[in-house]
Amino acid sequence: MTSEEEGEAGTQENNENILNHSLNEEMKTSYINYAMSVIIGRALPDARDGLKPVHRRVLYGMHEGGHTSEKKYSKSARSVGEVMGKYHPHGDQSIYDTMVRMAQDFSLRYPLVDGQGNFGSIDGDPPAAMRYTESRLDKISKHMLEDIEKKIVDFQANFDDSEMEPTVLPARLPNLLLNGSDGIAVGMATRIPPHNLTEVAGAIRLHVNTILKESKDSSRIPNIPIEEYMQHVKGPDFPTGATIHGIDGIVDMYSTGKGRFHVRSKCDVLDDTSGKRIIIHEIPYQVKKSDMLVHIAELVSKEVVTGIRDIRDESSKEGIRVVIEVKSNSDPHAVLNQLFRSSRLQESYSANMMGILDGKPVLLSLPVMLHTYVRHREEIIERRAVFDLEKAESRAHILEGLVKAQERIEDVLKAGRGSSGREQFESILQGSEKLPKIAKFNFTKSQAKAIAERRLYQLSRLDVDKVTDEFEDLKIKIADLQDIIKSRPRRLEILILELDDMVEKHGDERLSEIDPMPLSMDREDLVAEEAIVISLTTDNYIRHLPVEAFRLQNRGGKGLKGVATKDEDAPSKIVTCFSKDRLLIFTDKGRVYGLRAWETPSASRYGKGSHIRNLLGGIRDDEKVISILPMERSLIENPEGHFLMFATANGRIKKSKLSEYARINRNGKFALKFADGDSDNLVSVRPATDS
Repeated sequence: MTSEEEGEAGTQENNENILNHSLNEEMKTSYINYAMSVIIGRALPDARDGLKPVHRRVLYGMHEGGHTSEKKYSKSARSVGEVMGKYHPHGDQSIYDTMVRMAQDFSLRYPLVDGQGNFGSIDGDPPAAMRYTESRLDKISKHMLEDIEKKIVDFQANFDDSEMEPTVLPARLPNLLLNGSDGIAVGMATRIPPHNLTEVAGAIRLHVNTILKESKDSSRIPNIPIEEYMQHVKGPDFPTGATIHGIDGIVDMYSTGKGRFHVRSKCDVLDDTSGKRIIIHEIPYQVKKSDMLVHIAELVSKEVVTGIRDIRDESSKEGIRVVIEVKSNSDPHAVLNQLFRSSRLQESYSANMMGILDGKPVLLSLPVMLHTYVRHREEIIERRAVFDLEKAESRAHILEGLVKAQERIEDVLKAGRGSSGREQFESILQGSEKLPKIAKFNFTKSQAKAIAERRLYQLSRLDVDKVTDEFEDLKIKIADLQDIIKSRPRRLEILILELDDMVEKHGDERLSEIDPMPLSMDREDLVAEEAIVISLTTDNYIRHLPVEAFRLQNRGGKGLKGVATKDEDAPSKIVTCFSKDRLLIFTDKGRVYGLRAWETPSASRYGKGSHIRNLLGGIRDDEKVISILPMERSLIENPEGHFLMFATANGRIKKSKLSEYARINRNGKFALKFADGDSDNLVSVRPATDS
């Protein structure tokens, strides 16, 4: 074959190994594989134990390394190295970051790692390096890993097939709800808020009792209204406390897996001899305190928030305490409302409860979460019973052999002395060999091994009564384990007993308060309540000034021009009221307009203000304001027994209930109508009462 022919043959052979494939299809397939790898392998928690793979590996690695709650602390670097070397080869920093977060009581409602040293702070301070800090599993983590050595969960090979790791933890602790989860995957994200153990346990009891009552099979979720669940689970319970506003958002979250509500800091407003102060005790979940204070300072410097004189952070190990000093001429409640509106003292929490269920990402409602937990624990209890049953039956079988050996103890001893070694002794006991003058034995292999492993003098001195008692106890235990395996009500009963035991040890009071009403902050909430003077000029320019702008002059003083205008535009109306009063503005044409006092423009004593047409949309050029009546908000809201008296130029009088004007807006309406061509007009309006 020539070299040219060889080249053609080689080219043909290479072409046979080339597969033609659409780039679009390859990109789709590869991207889906990548997305699912991130979703299942990194970002979303398993609905059964509430853990992502890295969290599970840290807990299991620390458990296998002996770094448990009853042992002394060990260097964090040691645990990180064991986890990285055996289960999670993705870098030590990601493992340590995971361990640190599981130790922070401001990140997890029930921390799973007990840390000693600097593990960061709510200010966002970084933790010390892993070579300095020490750690071990927290006491509550025992309930995540309990009985795992009994192989009650499935195991899989690690990254290099040198170790086996669990695919899920036994998780007696309903961790997904208790500690929640946050993660961003490809095309989806999860955000599950933490909850209170005592409350979640109450909802699980309701769920299980309904299953028993309705005799539901394990796959069907009982039909329980969300409102019944919420008699136990009031809502999320954040480790940083604060107040949750909006029950509707919580109901949506529990019903559909998605919901939105607000979380507001807990604050006290003080006004005493030390001055006006706002004391912040608790802040929203996942808000860094130092960043929040820096942001507040920026808002003050930009005059987005006014009335603040100083900010001090007096926080300590005992808790958060931030003192905001308010200026003497400012309303601390109005300042606090400004902070709620503009700073991170108030946060919106959007829940999106995504988790991995049956190998797929699923939006989880509260009933689905609870049912997943119950099914998982039921399976764990059954598999544990199977393991214990096998062990008990094996032990009972050995004890039965020992009792049988005592019935022929002389023959057993002769066989032992006549054997050349343990292997022959076992063979004789199984009946495979026979010694002269000794009847054939029929022990099983395991029984023969147990007998042969004992020294002959131990066999001769065996306490038969003790062995018999143990055998009888095992028979009772075996019957009980068989009942657990067969009976679903028994398994659910054990589930509740174990849950109650856990609540007794670790249950606590709720940290976050629930306010069922949603937040609806009006602009008026940002206005300080203060005494003001409102003036209207003959050219219909209106404004307001604080009463303090008009200070009392002593005898011989020069005096102040209280309402300064241009010479030809004199004040026509001046009224004194409070900034949150309602104004009823009447014109000579019989129309009335509504305005809130603080909506009038604030101006200096020499300022002009704003033309009233800019405030009252319905007022006409030929209308003249004849009266401005300030009304307290409480009077507008409860006008019973209060009236308005109207008088016209031609002497007509009308009496109307004040309630008729409670909803007047800027567009106005007729309070008194005049017929076409009637030259009469309104000249006076005065408030009146029944008396």
